[in-house]
Amino acid sequence: MASSLGLVLVLAALLSYLGMLFVAHRFTYKTWTFDGLAGVGIALAIAGWIAGEAPTVPIVTLVLGISWFVISRRELRLSGSNELLAHVGKPLPEFAASTVTRKPVTGQDLLAAAPTLLVLYRGWWCPSSKAQLGELIAAHEELAEAGLTIFAGSVDSPAESAPMQEYVGDSITILCNVPESFLDEVGVRDSRGAPWYDRALFGAAERAIAMPTALVVERSGRVVFADRAKSVEDRAAPTLILNAIKV
Repeated sequence: MASSLGLVLVLAALLSYLGMLFVAHRFTYKTWTFDGLAGVGIALAIAGWIAGEAPTVPIVTLVLGISWFVISRRELRLSGSNELLAHVGKPLPEFAASTVTRKPVTGQDLLAAAPTLLVLYRGWWCPSSKAQLGELIAAHEELAEAGLTIFAGSVDSPAESAPMQEYVGDSITILCNVPESFLDEVGVRDSRGAPWYDRALFGAAERAIAMPTALVVERSGRVVFADRAKSVEDRAAPTLILNAIKV
C-alpha cells in the first residue's frame, strides 16, 4: 500500500521538478532537456510511491534535486580575470565582432552609434544571460531616452546567437564571435567557461567566456561607465547604468 511518507515525498519531488521546469522555460530557449528530466523524475517519484515499499525513489529524486541546487549555486561563482581593466576615462580597446547575419562590427561602428551600451553576456546556454538581456528589454525605453544604443555580445557563433537575437527583437543588436583577446584587454575573461552540466546537457562549448559586463562608451571612444560581475547574479542593473551616466 502506498505510504503517507511516500505521498509527501512525491508531492515535494513534483514541486521541485515543476519549479525547475518553470525556471527553464522562463529563462532559456532550449528547454527539451529539462522537460525530459522533469518528466522522468516525476514518473520515478510516482512509481516509487505506488509501489508501496520504502519510498526510496522519491527520496533519491529529492537528494538529486538538492544536489543539483548546491552544485549550480557553486557554479554561479565566476573565477575569471582578477581585475576589470576597462576603467572609466580609458579608451575602449580594439574591438571586432559580427552580427548574427555575419555583418562585421568594429569599434568604430560602436563609436558611430555612441553613446553606446556594450553588454557582454556568458552565452546562449546560460539562463542568467537571458535574464540579463530581459532586464535590458524591460528598461529599453529609459535607456533609449538617455540616448544609448545597445549592443550585447558573447563568444558564441552566429548560429548559436540567432535565438538570442530573436528573443530581444530590434531593441538590442546581438554580437557574435567576440574575441578572447578583447575579453583579456577589458579584464572580463572567465577561463573556466560553461559549467560542466551545461556542456553535458546543452552542448555548450568548452572555451573561455565573458563575465557579465556593462560598458558605456561615448563618441570619443572614452569609457564612461564600466561594471563587471563577480557572480552571475550581481550584474549591473539598468538603473545603475542610467544613474551613473546622468551624473
